Amino acid sequence: MTIPNFSPLPTDFSSFQLDRVPADPQLLAWNAADELLLARLNDAQEQRDILIVNDSFGALAVALGKQVLGWWQDSAMARQALLANCPRNNCPIPTLIDSADQLPSTISCVAMQIPKSTALFEWQLSHLAQRLSPDGKLYALGMVKHLSEGHQKVMQRWFGHVNPGRAVKKARCVELAEPVAATPPQAQTYRTSQGVQLICEPGCFSAQRPDPGALAFLACFNQLPAVDRVLDLGCGNGILALSYLTQFSQARAIGIDESAQAIASAFASASANQLEDRLTLYHNNSVRELGLSDVPLVLCNPPFHQDTSLTDTIAEQMIQDAANALASNGEFWMVGNRHLNYHQRLTRYFNDVTVRSAHPKFVVISARGVKHQRAL
Repeated sequence: MTIPNFSPLPTDFSSFQLDRVPADPQLLAWNAADELLLARLNDAQEQRDILIVNDSFGALAVALGKQVLGWWQDSAMARQALLANCPRNNCPIPTLIDSADQLPSTISCVAMQIPKSTALFEWQLSHLAQRLSPDGKLYALGMVKHLSEGHQKVMQRWFGHVNPGRAVKKARCVELAEPVAATPPQAQTYRTSQGVQLICEPGCFSAQRPDPGALAFLACFNQLPAVDRVLDLGCGNGILALSYLTQFSQARAIGIDESAQAIASAFASASANQLEDRLTLYHNNSVRELGLSDVPLVLCNPPFHQDTSLTDTIAEQMIQDAANALASNGEFWMVGNRHLNYHQRLTRYFNDVTVRSAHPKFVVISARGVKHQRAL
């Protein structure tokens, strides 16, 4: 059946001007799963307004244009990319949804990129399933190699109709309908050996136990300087910032993370430890546009991946941003896997770089004496 006045969606993303955040010339701002979704929407002659979820860099928002009902993402970097890519392509910026509470009460069509975290995926699906109309449809898309058995079980738990369709260019667009009632995932709780209680909302990094890199960092906390203000860059559930506040009672902390679920976790963790009045949190892409300066101490446990993509550009940006935010006599401390060779990278930005740990897998490094600032 042909619907009158149906205008096919563009499926060639190369016709748009799309950039990633952070910029990476080796990686595209879209993939074959995005292309497959648009092809399926064209096949279905889908004309309903579409809620977009987990659009990595705004590519789907640009392609769908005025058909976008709203745009929901956990990532501040994705939001930054959206806000840059829409004007670049003369596309309206969609309504931004910052939390599940802001979702429309009734949704008829969803286009959702499947995140790497099955916990985040299920948490998002639990909210979407409650709001999907009886005749509604949710398209869950991703590359085949990233769709685990766990992702499949989550879809089957929340929807009675699960049609994986045919894989194209190693991508899949799963059609979900007929939502069913299920038990949504809950926050996880654990304590560090120092007694800091950590609460991890679904999708927060290291939700079951402390990250091994963070534990290697905590083992070096007795070497940290005592300051009145500390910045935890990429704070996650707040393990580093809260541990510092526990050890140094005169300090206040700032936590920044690009994940909304991480910030929610850090806030809950601070409250659980009665430290909420000493911790300020920002959901943001590093320190940029926050106006932070003259910080005496910055702590960082940077990621080396962006959802399913391995990349070192995020760590590079965080190191540079830390250098820009530090006080003249401030110190930057970070932890990372030894094979990532952060020591050499830090020498581009700092005059004095010192290895502080002898851990077999992780290295804790301190740096001071900022060199002339370098642009990425």
